[in-house]
Amino acid sequence: MKKILFGFTALFALALFSCKDDTPNTNNYIPSGPVSLVINTDLPEYYKLKTPGTYVYQPGGNRGVIVIHNFDDTYVAIERTCSIEPDKACSFIYVDSTNLNLRCGTYNINKWEPCCDSRFMYSGWVQQGPAQYPLRTYNATLSGSVITVRN
Repeated sequence: MKKILFGFTALFALALFSCKDDTPNTNNYIPSGPVSLVINTDLPEYYKLKTPGTYVYQPGGNRGVIVIHNFDDTYVAIERTCSIEPDKACSFIYVDSTNLNLRCGTYNINKWEPCCDSRFMYSGWVQQGPAQYPLRTYNATLSGSVITVRN
């Protein structure tokens, strides 16, 4: 009986440890930082956020946060650190409003310099480029005219 119990336990342990979850954890690869924003869209500097397709850059997180009023009338808060090589100095996310997407790179004397040339949708999901994982998103809620962003 002990041999059967030992064999069953060994087989169970082997099966348990041989399983591998290939699903990527979409937020662990980007360094985190505290995010606690309260944005009143009735104030002049944030009034434009009442219109879908608009955005503001805010402090917080690892390299900052982009708060976007998406075209489906929801608010999205996205980390400004690219998901591919997040430690590179050029690995910033900017809004490309002409193409309605987010790009990885930096501005140097008002000239765009791509970093990894990845592009992301306003939701943070990869649109094209070498990036394989989406951008880190934060919880954004709207109550009346106040947007609250937290991690």
